[in-house]
Amino acid sequence: MLSPRSAAEPADVARHYDELGFFYRQLWGEHLHHGVWDGDDDRSVADATTRLLELATAPLNLRPEELVVDIGCGYGAGARWIAEHTGVHLTGLTLSPHQVEVAHSRPAPHRGTAEVRLGDWLANDYADHSFEAAVAIESLAHMRDKPAFFGELARTLAPGGRAAIACWTAAPDLACLETLLLRRLCRDGQLPSLGTLDEYRRLAHHAGLRVTGHRDLTAAVEPTWWIIGRRALASLFRSPRFLLASLASALRRPTFALTIPAMILAYRTRALRYGILWLEN
Repeated sequence: MLSPRSAAEPADVARHYDELGFFYRQLWGEHLHHGVWDGDDDRSVADATTRLLELATAPLNLRPEELVVDIGCGYGAGARWIAEHTGVHLTGLTLSPHQVEVAHSRPAPHRGTAEVRLGDWLANDYADHSFEAAVAIESLAHMRDKPAFFGELARTLAPGGRAAIACWTAAPDLACLETLLLRRLCRDGQLPSLGTLDEYRRLAHHAGLRVTGHRDLTAAVEPTWWIIGRRALASLFRSPRFLLASLASALRRPTFALTIPAMILAYRTRALRYGILWLEN
């Protein structure tokens, strides 16, 4: 398991999203996760981020009235989409007070329900077997205790419960420079650690969960960061507010401006991978 020298705590993750919420929403919108592009299609960002949700949740076969948890739900956009399209009752958890505030200002889905709560998945108060299904879209990397993440899945999912985990993973057998690159990304992105796919499979197995499938989406999500990079450059010239906010952020986080090119490089070299892991209790 790859870790930076100083691992992020939950408060660090919450502060990261509270302080950078303006940039995330300005550059990408309220779906904070990657998009999926197939070949050279001209899919919009909205379509691409929706496509990732479709790919992640389709194998779960979600049914109306089922209870579902969204672990690390961000602004709740994905939770609302899932509820709207499946009719489930979805509870979302986030560490960020800012994200909860934004989520509560958004209209409820017309079908199903979606409630966003402030909370830490690793210290949740849900009863055993509370949910029929779970989704975690790019939140696993923020978890300081990866075994406990899977342990809580096994505890809170009902027998036969399903889970979809969309996550970054480190490539096996990283070269020295690739290790330094990923440690840098972990530090800047408040990721306490980053495992390989095989490490996550083993942790799921040790927690009593069965791996039912996996799909590698590295090439399909890679365009996400090229688009974010182009949008960031354009916003610096077109939006005085974005420029001033960027300058203020650069004073607080001098190295954060390099995160976008570092992500592009990590994906291009395949030191960083992206996939979806499906599990069953």
